[in-house]
Amino acid sequence: MVLHRIGRDRQGPLDSMMTDAAGRFRFVVPADTAALHLLTSRHDGVQYFSEPVHANPERPDTALVLAVHDTSSSQPVELAARSIVVSAPAADGTRSVVELLALRNGGPLTRVPADTGTATWGWRIPRDVVGFAADEGELSAGAIELRGDSVLVRAALPPGLREITIEYHLPATRDDVRFMFDAAAGSVNLLVEEPEAKLSLPNGLVPDSATVIEERRFRRWAGTVRAGEAISASVPVPGRWGGGALAALVALVVLALAAGAAVAFRGGRRAPMAAVGEPGADALIEAIARLDAARLAAGALDAEAERRYAGERAALKARLERALARPGREV
Repeated sequence: MVLHRIGRDRQGPLDSMMTDAAGRFRFVVPADTAALHLLTSRHDGVQYFSEPVHANPERPDTALVLAVHDTSSSQPVELAARSIVVSAPAADGTRSVVELLALRNGGPLTRVPADTGTATWGWRIPRDVVGFAADEGELSAGAIELRGDSVLVRAALPPGLREITIEYHLPATRDDVRFMFDAAAGSVNLLVEEPEAKLSLPNGLVPDSATVIEERRFRRWAGTVRAGEAISASVPVPGRWGGGALAALVALVVLALAAGAAVAFRGGRRAPMAAVGEPGADALIEAIARLDAARLAAGALDAEAERRYAGERAALKARLERALARPGREV
């Protein structure tokens, strides 16, 4: 048994000892309100951790039990719960997804990989995500990795519940999302912030009360999902022309055509060619359209953000007007 101290100033092992034949042990823990103390023990290659130890000398923690287990690569592990939170698109068009999973090992053996090339457990997430990150939480560092569309758990899973949290982003170009369930889940929560998202859900998921997270409103569904079922969502892609952005783009194209006709009939006088590196009218039209589309997707903005948007649009429009005034422009 190893006694550890975890504090702000320092952390590490304080003491160690062998248990007696009955598994009993005794440490004298210094009174320290600025730190936590816990115990670890290694068995069959797996490190086990206790709950934090009470450091109150008036209430010695004599009921602490640290259980260790034999191992097996075939011990069943089930998906007790899976929560999926899908946010509305950010300014760059990507959507954040947070997943919280609870894995249950009913015991009595610790589930371990069959070899170094396999995982203890895994599940699939939507393909081609970006910015994947995992909070191992109760698992060891580096225990979770993304390979293709599969999240692989490399750590040992002792009897009991283990929680895993991951976060990733759906690309801005994605208009369809699919969450596969290769294993049945006894409890599923789906939270979607975007009102325009259209969902195709398993029969076991039913609408629940809306949820507010940090003043953001999410639609919620709860229930169970069977193995082989999936949650599918169709979402609008920021940057594909909605009504307002399309109208702005059409207006700019009309302006470009009108200005081009005026130059064609003006005759005689030629303006200087554009400076090297100055974008042409078509590129500027596309830049303004992208800016308008991003503004529509962002929803309500504060006064400062609105001023920045208006200033950037005015600057692009002025450059467009200069570009349209140049004769000989290819359209």
